[in-house]
Amino acid sequence: MNQHAQPLAAYRRVAAQVHPLVAVVKLYDEAIRQLRLAILAAQDRRHEESHACITKSSTILRGLCHCLRFDKGEEVAQQLLKAYTYNIMAIHTAYGRRDATARYEKIIRHLTGLRNSWAEIAGMTPKTIVPPAPAIRR
Repeated sequence: MNQHAQPLAAYRRVAAQVHPLVAVVKLYDEAIRQLRLAILAAQDRRHEESHACITKSSTILRGLCHCLRFDKGEEVAQQLLKAYTYNIMAIHTAYGRRDATARYEKIIRHLTGLRNSWAEIAGMTPKTIVPPAPAIRR
């Protein structure tokens, strides 16, 4: 399976079960959840688990990139592609850094804003941005 097939297959599974706009919101929710799990795993020094979580989060965003409809609105699609690409890069460059938690929290805030925009379009409830959990120092 090539690198794009897995995220596309996940999107198609979710989209087949719910309205596509709801699917997009659910995918954002999962990407955000995976980043939260990555933070917790890193704080507990479970580095392999943390890396797996950031990989899942970026895979979801990569899948969303490949589902953009440039024929339905090129300007919006370009902006979303730029946002997704930026966040994918930010997720991976934050891994292992001392300030990774702060970086991931910033990404979570950004993704939550995007998520809430899609939720509004879909008629769903927006989520408040949860303040970061205090870092555990060992």
